[in-house]
Amino acid sequence: MNEENNVPYEAETAETADAAPLPAAEPARKPRVVALLNQKGGVGKTTSTVNLGAALARYGQRVLLIDLDPQSNLSLHFGVESGSEQRTIRDLLLDPTCRVEDCVQSARPGLDFIPAVTELALVEGELAQQEGMQSVLRSKLEPIYGNYDVVLLDCPPSLGVLSVNALTVADEVFVPMQAHYLPLRGLEKLLQTVHLVSQGLNPTIRVTGILLCMHDGSSSHAQAVIGEIEAQLAQFRATDVPWSAATVLDPPVRRNIKLAEAPSFGQTIFDYAPRCPGADDYRRIVKGLLERWELPHGEFEGSRPRATRDGEAAPRKRARRAAKPAKADVSAKTAKKHPAGLKAAKPVKAAAKPAKPAPKAAKAKRAKGTTSAKPAKSVKSTKSEKTSKTSKASKASKSSKPSKPSKPSKSKHSAKKSAARAGRGSARSASPRALRSGGLSL
Repeated sequence: MNEENNVPYEAETAETADAAPLPAAEPARKPRVVALLNQKGGVGKTTSTVNLGAALARYGQRVLLIDLDPQSNLSLHFGVESGSEQRTIRDLLLDPTCRVEDCVQSARPGLDFIPAVTELALVEGELAQQEGMQSVLRSKLEPIYGNYDVVLLDCPPSLGVLSVNALTVADEVFVPMQAHYLPLRGLEKLLQTVHLVSQGLNPTIRVTGILLCMHDGSSSHAQAVIGEIEAQLAQFRATDVPWSAATVLDPPVRRNIKLAEAPSFGQTIFDYAPRCPGADDYRRIVKGLLERWELPHGEFEGSRPRATRDGEAAPRKRARRAAKPAKADVSAKTAKKHPAGLKAAKPVKAAAKPAKPAPKAAKAKRAKGTTSAKPAKSVKSTKSEKTSKTSKASKASKSSKPSKPSKPSKSKHSAKKSAARAGRGSARSASPRALRSGGLSL
């Protein structure tokens, strides 16, 4: 018996046995993992990864960026050059005792990243000796699923082991590319790789977005490439391929020098130039993604972009125009200095000098003057003049032979040239379908 409460021991144990058990801990919700992949380099993968992540963080999401590129451009974007003491993605993939928390660095509140090193290029050979090398990254990220809402993977410009690890853990794939012919041809090979991964390693992976970077909307070739991409993707809408729901993300990211300058200051575009066209484009893309993913989010943190899509140029031009004084003010100032008016203040031009006589007329005058001074000609001189005239007439008759027929004009040759130029122009303005694109024939 329990002496303090005067309750039998059996009754006490029965009450504790009837008590409800503690609820089991719910498994951590898996964040949305997105891989930004393109085997072609220099298309804007790292820039898009950094600025999409920064925009998501400013909308209140917890974001983790992972640098899988041996060039480590994502790490340099934040001004971080990893030293010997700093753990990187290489340690996470090769060291069994290394955890994700040991490698994470904070860029700003809500935005973390895992840096990379150049030695990451040697990881593929070392991973090839491990069992289950394609799923190493997935097993490492599972313990931190509850800490983040979105994970973005900056993939290398290749389709090796590192890219396959990213595709194994990813839910979606974004393809950053330029609206040019050659990237359009490379898109087919990339989709084939995703299709192979979906058949074994990751059956749920989907290609959901084509992200156009460094876009020039005034180019007819870019418009033709976009039309070709949309037409080819529309053919797979009712099929069971990983890109059946892929769309071209709107808006395309316009070419902007501010996006290239921001990494040199170790800042995102929203910290460096929040009102430039590039910042506006990435913010609008992220807003559309949050609505598609149905993720709760707040208002965008930071300064809002300007309403005009021309960026900073239009307001500056208006300011300069407004700063110029009006013509009426100038006339008023000059009128004070010259009471007689502006017209009176102007100096009167001197009268134009008489034109000099033509050289022929001057010679004729000189000839008349000399002939009047000479005496009358003799009879012999008149006869000599007659003989000279007859000799000149005979020479003129000999020279007046029938003229040779003129050479035919080069109209045919010029017509051939113009036709060839027209053919080249039509080939340049042709759609990518006419340039042997072949479509996404898988």
